[in-house]
Amino acid sequence: MSTAKLNWLIKGTSLARVPLLAFCNPKLLSIEPSAKVRLPLNFVTKNHFRTMYFGALAMGAELSVATPVLEAMFIQKKPISFIFKDFKCDFLKRADTDTIFEFADVEDSREAMAEALASGERLNKTFKGTAYSAKNPENIFMTYEITLSLKKTK
Repeated sequence: MSTAKLNWLIKGTSLARVPLLAFCNPKLLSIEPSAKVRLPLNFVTKNHFRTMYFGALAMGAELSVATPVLEAMFIQKKPISFIFKDFKCDFLKRADTDTIFEFADVEDSREAMAEALASGERLNKTFKGTAYSAKNPENIFMTYEITLSLKKTK
């Protein structure tokens, strides 16, 4: 699967459905073996302390976890919908550079989608990720847990 194609689909969909996400200009770096999304630190995502807004950090975290589902919806044409049920994060340092959001449980996410599609029932599953500096991956800004609620569409 081409990350370039998925990037365009994410940009187009976010422009139509989540304009604030499109305005933040995220970039999908990879989806295998882990989903990585880069969010630039710029005038849109920066607060008065010259660090990334909490809202921008939350959008990057959500997009990293949602990427495998978006791939299934857009590329593989699977009849699935999702919503985020909850969000928990621990801020470890100020995000003072471009930030990469990494979601390593891509395969777990795909298994959860398959289970939701097979059962037809709503499935809630919590996933973990990490946000770190694009300049220095050892500089971890945030860890997060997001519960994704998946359901087969009709």
